[in-house]
Amino acid sequence: METSVKILTGISDEEKGAYLSAIASIATADSQVSQVEIDHLTHLCEAADLSATQQQLVLKSAKEPSGESLKDTLDIIKGSDLKYSLITDLIAFAKADGNFSENEEDSVQKISGYLGVDDTQYGLLSQLAEKTNTTGTTAEQASSEGFLSSLGDKLKASGIDGGSLLKGLVSIAAPLIISKMMNKNTNATNTTASTGGGLLGGGGLGSLFNLLSGGKGLSGATSLIGKLFG
Repeated sequence: METSVKILTGISDEEKGAYLSAIASIATADSQVSQVEIDHLTHLCEAADLSATQQQLVLKSAKEPSGESLKDTLDIIKGSDLKYSLITDLIAFAKADGNFSENEEDSVQKISGYLGVDDTQYGLLSQLAEKTNTTGTTAEQASSEGFLSSLGDKLKASGIDGGSLLKGLVSIAAPLIISKMMNKNTNATNTTASTGGGLLGGGGLGSLFNLLSGGKGLSGATSLIGKLFG
């Protein structure tokens, strides 16, 4: 199923694949992936215009999450501006339910450290994650320069390109993509009910992340990340 909503535009196929593979690995680290969840990931891959090869890698990361595969994807993202987008998205995921636990934050910070994101940058990305979780924020608003507001100069001073950061963020567009898919799916009503309220409510992509993780959010990945980074 094709979608008119596109994500990760202007980014190489390998980097896009690594980004979505990292999300898939972390989200499904401690849960059995269902066909519905595979369908959601497939739709995200289509929205990113991923090649068939990269799409298969994303789905494999979801079906067979491992520390080794996660490290491989992070090694690709490490040399890309996508590392800032990933940290922002992960913080947004974890904060979506209003409970950013100590273990979840520790996991995000370990990934952040591995990617070479310093403390100042992490703090700014955390502030941006709060904005992506704001109710009513649209993909168009998030892609505009005004969305960064006062953070723009601070991000630039810290070495983060705001334009590239926003281009990489999946937090805003993903709920729209998935909701469109679900509206066309004959099982949409049952799927929404089983996830406790629908993908557009309370936290943007965090809702999708909770769906992929079986409602565990980032907590299911803490063991995997802990083993990988100590």
